[in-house]
Amino acid sequence: MASGTAISSVVPSVTVSTGQVQRVVNWIGDAWSDVQMEHDDWTWMRSSNLLGGGASFQTIAGQASYPLGTGPGTVGVNPDDFGKWDRLAFRNYTTSIGFTNENHLDEIEYDVWRNSYMLGAMRTVRTRPVAIAIGPDQSLCLGPPPNDLYTITGDYYRSPSTMVNDTDTPTGLPIQFHMIIVYRAMMKYGQYEGAQEVYARGEEENKGMYSRLQLLRAPRISWGGPLA
Repeated sequence: MASGTAISSVVPSVTVSTGQVQRVVNWIGDAWSDVQMEHDDWTWMRSSNLLGGGASFQTIAGQASYPLGTGPGTVGVNPDDFGKWDRLAFRNYTTSIGFTNENHLDEIEYDVWRNSYMLGAMRTVRTRPVAIAIGPDQSLCLGPPPNDLYTITGDYYRSPSTMVNDTDTPTGLPIQFHMIIVYRAMMKYGQYEGAQEVYARGEEENKGMYSRLQLLRAPRISWGGPLA
């Protein structure tokens, strides 16, 4: 399908392209980033613990806060892959017992955790955690701090992926919507070149396809709980 740009030949490699070809390559990459960042919780960006992804880590007795990372004492998530936490998906169980001991963790605000579990004599309380807070640095803060070995699980949303190599694809985006990237790249080309017909065509095609994508893969709007 012709895009309406001035490029008439096959690009041998995106890693050695120059001039107008390089600009188009960059516009395609930027268009993919734009789509991902319009929602930070597209369904394809969710890494779920129950589907082989997400976060799963073991506590250390007395350690209250667990930062992003993949080593001991961390949440087991690479910071480069991390976007944000799913606040409603945290669970824990006593490691030695297993899933039959599993409970939900109540997600609370960081200041509530700080003022409830990290104040005075409460700092020394050690028991099975019942609450979890997300710290300013995206660390997971347990309240009370653990007294034993517990396994904490949760889901998170990945950070936007990039396309820089010849074989890269828009990870997670359903294949029937890949043309959205082309249409948005056409809009960027049209703006740069002053080609209004190319911009208008890309804008019109993107509008209808993006609306369908949002209906299928954008987060659902839900009502919040009662205020009191």
